[in-house]
Amino acid sequence: MILPIGDDNPKDTTPYVHYGIMTVNIAVFVLFTMGFRNLKEARAFYERWGLVPAQFSVVKIFTSMYLHGGFGHLFGNMLFLWIVGDNVEDRVGHFGYFVFYHAAGVAACLAHVAFHSQSMMPVVGASGAISAAMGAYAVFFPTAKIKIWYWVFLFFMDVVYISAKWAVGLWFLEQLLLRMLGGNPGVAYEAHIGGVAFGAVAAWVLKRTVLREPDSVRRIVRPAAARPTSRWAHGEGKPVEATLVQPVDAAELQHVDDASGIHSALSGGDLRTAYRYFTRATGGGSRPALDRGLMMRLGEALVMAGSYGPASRVYEVVLQKHPETDEAPEAAFRLGTILSRAFADYTRAQGYLLKARETHRDIHRRKQADDELRRIDAYLRGALLRRRPPTPR
Repeated sequence: MILPIGDDNPKDTTPYVHYGIMTVNIAVFVLFTMGFRNLKEARAFYERWGLVPAQFSVVKIFTSMYLHGGFGHLFGNMLFLWIVGDNVEDRVGHFGYFVFYHAAGVAACLAHVAFHSQSMMPVVGASGAISAAMGAYAVFFPTAKIKIWYWVFLFFMDVVYISAKWAVGLWFLEQLLLRMLGGNPGVAYEAHIGGVAFGAVAAWVLKRTVLREPDSVRRIVRPAAARPTSRWAHGEGKPVEATLVQPVDAAELQHVDDASGIHSALSGGDLRTAYRYFTRATGGGSRPALDRGLMMRLGEALVMAGSYGPASRVYEVVLQKHPETDEAPEAAFRLGTILSRAFADYTRAQGYLLKARETHRDIHRRKQADDELRRIDAYLRGALLRRRPPTPR
């Protein structure tokens, strides 16, 4: 037996909409579906308020999303929603989550109706919308850890942690396989598949258009008193991670030195070109070394644009080329924070944060580094306990 029971993914806001949706689902179940006197009465209720594909109704799409066929159905859905919903709301905002959840429910219902347009079987449950929340969670937080409880042959039980992208991906493949093999005729596999696809695509689009990166990295990396000056530093424009890793074609770059090219590109908001100049300058050969202050400015712009991989590379170069300068402790702090918060690379993050805590002149930065080290230590100690050998029963 395998059952998800939680996640390790702290949030910055209170998920009021998430709690409200769960409360309404539970209240509807208690008030309207627990008191049926017989099967005929229950069927009449679900046919009236559930979604019947052959008698399609937009209103019933929304009413069906808050109905469940039994306690097990409700418990399973609320468990999955409890794990992923709060973080998705934290990422897209309260109103955004409300719209996303219900739009996802519509998309999932339409996916089911597309394959069962003549069916008279009423469909109820929030699993389509919750599947979409799972898909969005995997895109927004691919490395977040999902707690999985397992029980093997009545003898062994334990908890393991699996990255969200693998947990959701394997569940998605399971739904596809069950759909192809026939599965349980009482399960709306198409709604689950359509929901995950809708959520993942919606999150992917939002992440690259209107949504800024999570505040946790930006808020920590940039001191509150030091406001960025460039428009890239304010997080405007699109995330550019995908275009930054393209090979540098020197012929495409202006015939200017790398430092001037970076400065000009940053001033014009062309972050992609700025990083390409940086890549050319640090790619070996006899090119002049870049000014550490300019590299720090480039790293800051990359962080604020959500391009954490390239930003970490910039800070690594600063530390390699200028290990004893005034910028080194700040570069170490930023790199450690990125590795911890964006990539969950806690082992490497600890080394850089320790350097920042020991050498940074800013007492506020030293405290931030210490706080992050404590957070990492608490997580690693908990992970060590969770990976203990299974206990015989």
